[in-house]
Amino acid sequence: MSALRPLSLVGLGLVLGLSACSGLARDTATYQADTSALLDTRTAELQACYNRELRLNRDAIGTLTVRFVVEKESGRVTQLEWDRNHSTVSDTLATCALGALEGLRLAEPDQRDGEASFRFSFRGSAVTAN
Repeated sequence: MSALRPLSLVGLGLVLGLSACSGLARDTATYQADTSALLDTRTAELQACYNRELRLNRDAIGTLTVRFVVEKESGRVTQLEWDRNHSTVSDTLATCALGALEGLRLAEPDQRDGEASFRFSFRGSAVTAN
């Protein structure tokens, strides 16, 4: 079994829209860090997707850019999709990775919706963020 390097914030771009509701209001850096930590909870699932892909194609490498919204108040990750124009992985790997990211939710929601994109690299035998 291969070692997996932890995912990091490096590839996360987050744009916040303001809202007039009450509750936690993170600054951009904190929102990015919290969202990155949330994505890190699915590292094992993403690695499993890549391992399946490697069984089909030993030379599989590429990048996957995902976009999503973190809903204000609920903290749920919604509108999860992959950007085909900025991704080079197979449809199979992208679909598996999106499934691995389904159901995520920030423990402490925010006053603002967070629109995010995150890029994962699948290379060698590991998944990393870049």
